[in-house]
Amino acid sequence: MSIHQYFSPDYATARQTFLAAAKNAGAALEHIRHPLTGIAGEDLYTDIAWLGPRDAKAVLVTVSGTHGIEGYYGSGCQVGWLSEGHAAKLPAGTAMLSIHASNPYGFSWGRRVNEDNMDINRNFIDFAVKAPPANPAYAEVHDWLVPQGWSDEIAANIQTKIADYYARVGAKAATAAIVGGQHSHADGIFYGGTEACWSHKTIKGIAEKYLGTAKRICVLDYHTGLGPFGYSEMICRHPVESESLKLARAWFGDAVTSPAMGQSDSPVIEGNLRMGIARFCAQATVVASAIEVGTLSSEEVRLSVIADNWLHLRGDVFSPLGRQIKAQIRAAFYADNDEWRGLCYPRAVQIQQQALAGLASS
Repeated sequence: MSIHQYFSPDYATARQTFLAAAKNAGAALEHIRHPLTGIAGEDLYTDIAWLGPRDAKAVLVTVSGTHGIEGYYGSGCQVGWLSEGHAAKLPAGTAMLSIHASNPYGFSWGRRVNEDNMDINRNFIDFAVKAPPANPAYAEVHDWLVPQGWSDEIAANIQTKIADYYARVGAKAATAAIVGGQHSHADGIFYGGTEACWSHKTIKGIAEKYLGTAKRICVLDYHTGLGPFGYSEMICRHPVESESLKLARAWFGDAVTSPAMGQSDSPVIEGNLRMGIARFCAQATVVASAIEVGTLSSEEVRLSVIADNWLHLRGDVFSPLGRQIKAQIRAAFYADNDEWRGLCYPRAVQIQQQALAGLASS
């Protein structure tokens, strides 16, 4: 089977391909149904595949579809890993938990966000303990990031305003304002919400059920849209002096970057899913990282998010313009070609092998 066959053209196909691969690999499966339906009217699920002993003290967790449309890449990596027999070579006493489509609504509808317009990777905050982080600078840019209409002229005007804003306040401040996450404008981009969303609650339940007795956990969350074409950056958000960051560097080497140390183009954010799992599993040493694969330029990726936000607020998904915007955001988060997959898929396999070796050695 060619590696390119691991990657599916839509959520429904990806789900069935994942389930078949997991079943063939001998995994125990669980299916958690989402309350809504997909773009083609299909039922939506977050699916779980478990391999290895249920009392394993070391567990590798992989997550796809946190930013829904990025599930094309993540699902393909999970399917390939299961299909190639890697799961049968787990170290003794080690298990693997594959979470497929943590944001199934976004995956199906071709959105980065969920059914509530929430970026779930800004939503994994303990809302009962503290208020979500403030981002007052976002209010300065919101109005022109959420236009009333959409056209090539409007898109070009937004790009000009973004460039002017970067020049005026500096790249670090502008990036934090626009993409760092905000909890004040529910119709805006990178909205993190004010309460736990469906995916947040679902992942918490999975962690409590499957990871409660683990002592060593590695979480790999598949992402796309940031960085050089086809390159897999490992973004690690553990505190700078933490044991978890030290272990990540020991296991994965120079690919590991720390936004807190200014080593990544990704801004410092709060509430991401993989660090949520670390919070849910306080009994364990958790090494959590995103595998972030570059696609198009940051300007093109950002504009696709703005366009898609407008489309679901004020447009028609099934109109010619809607289909054009859907193609635009798909290209921004999934480079559907052999060259890109040939770069990022083998690297994902290597990273998972390094994670298992690290878990076994700790």
